[in-house]
Amino acid sequence: MTDQRAVTVLHVARAFSAQPTLGELLGDDVLVLEAPLADALTRRSLHPDLIWVSTATADDVRSVRRQFPHARVLATPRRAATSDERVDLIGEADLVLLDEGVVLAAAGLQALSRRACAPV
Repeated sequence: MTDQRAVTVLHVARAFSAQPTLGELLGDDVLVLEAPLADALTRRSLHPDLIWVSTATADDVRSVRRQFPHARVLATPRRAATSDERVDLIGEADLVLLDEGVVLAAAGLQALSRRACAPV
């Protein structure tokens, strides 16, 4: 990511930790934080630019959006998500990827970062 200032990424994790792999993939100018959903929603000191909600539901993404309205949100659904649940996620997140792999998530976060910084 090539923004002049450090970008903060919050990984809202359920079952696995993506750090430090995510940090290595995104580079030195990115601060990667991780927290379970409940912790992320109660920590007022967090101000992420990008959020990856893994094993996401549409309700999870709506909650994250209320807490962090200016952040771009990447969502990856749980493996057993139904087609309807995946469609609901598409309506809530900025980007939805069906694979929870860290490498693909890093690429998605980089794409969201470029969109967030693009001139209107």
